[in-house]
Amino acid sequence: MYAKVINPKTNGKKVYDNKGSSLRTTNYLVKEAKAAGEEATFFGAPGSPNKTAEEVVAMLDGNVKGLRKDDAKFYSLVLSPSPEELAYMGNDLKALERYTQHVMDDYAKNFTLKNGKELGEPNLVWAAIIHQDRKNRSTDEGVQGERKEGLQTHIHVTVSARDAEQKITLNPLSTPDRFNRVQFQAKAVAQFEIQFGRMGNLDLMKPDLTRKELIAEKAEEITTKAAANKREKKPLTEQQLAAKDARLNTQVTRLNSKLDASQQLDPTRVKEVAKERSYDNIFYATLGKIERNAEKGTYTHQPYDYLATGRVSQAGELRMEAARNFAAPAGIPSPTSEQDLGGGTARALEQTISRLSRAMAPKGKAQDVRSEAEKQQDYENEM
Repeated sequence: MYAKVINPKTNGKKVYDNKGSSLRTTNYLVKEAKAAGEEATFFGAPGSPNKTAEEVVAMLDGNVKGLRKDDAKFYSLVLSPSPEELAYMGNDLKALERYTQHVMDDYAKNFTLKNGKELGEPNLVWAAIIHQDRKNRSTDEGVQGERKEGLQTHIHVTVSARDAEQKITLNPLSTPDRFNRVQFQAKAVAQFEIQFGRMGNLDLMKPDLTRKELIAEKAEEITTKAAANKREKKPLTEQQLAAKDARLNTQVTRLNSKLDASQQLDPTRVKEVAKERSYDNIFYATLGKIERNAEKGTYTHQPYDYLATGRVSQAGELRMEAARNFAAPAGIPSPTSEQDLGGGTARALEQTISRLSRAMAPKGKAQDVRSEAEKQQDYENEM
């Protein structure tokens, strides 16, 4: 059993964007269900009737009182049993609905509030839909885009960022002292084992555990596994590498179509950088930023260094800022990129950059304060 809170910044940036209406996310979930020939209906709290997509959007979008324009309005969760777990419990969809309701009660209780108040499922505004199919992605075995073999049933939950009374903001992506995601994952695993029974030979290996002991055990397992995965990542197969390179070829071709010939990127060099970064999310986010700059008519200085580090050097930023703001001599068009500069104009620009660089030079050595997770994020199975 795998339970995840989706972070739109790193996973599904468009379909799980939660700063505005829940319409896009809801429509995506409906589309995926219909594409697999499934009924696109949503369920929620125990005893409540199923809802249509329109009713879900109205419910979530109407529960945002007290939130600012740029605040998250809702969050997306994925509950994903393994094929073995699904086979063990008979892939019973009604039982999975009851399981989800229990998990959402644990989700609510997992928030630590300043006044010590404990929430429960009735305090939440949420809806869920069950999908029974998945397709291969570039990180999976098999042909990308084709249906995965075996049982693939999983649950998508959309939950409001405000409680039902619209008095408390509930952010599961906040700090662990507010919402501990490892504990939430452990509770989801424990609930599955309690509801459907211990799997395999565990009955023979261990005596029955209390729920509290089982959650503690699973939290320790999850923490240990995460640490091991961080130390040693499974290498990509040749098929996965080929799929990623094909994706990059398409993206670089699209990017180059927005740049002058002299500014276009070399696909081979881009793929070399991607391999060095292990095709992490930071690389793809940086490549996307370069493309968005190109759409605005802005050339990204030292693009390969930018792709390799995820950061633009101060000199590069100053260079482009000066190029954009530089007042060219009368009769000479203002440059739109560094490569538009002629001899005298370029020298004048370099002098401006030199002065700005000295004025803005840091007093001490710069420190990269990003966490390892931010430096090396891998794609996780959320679809």
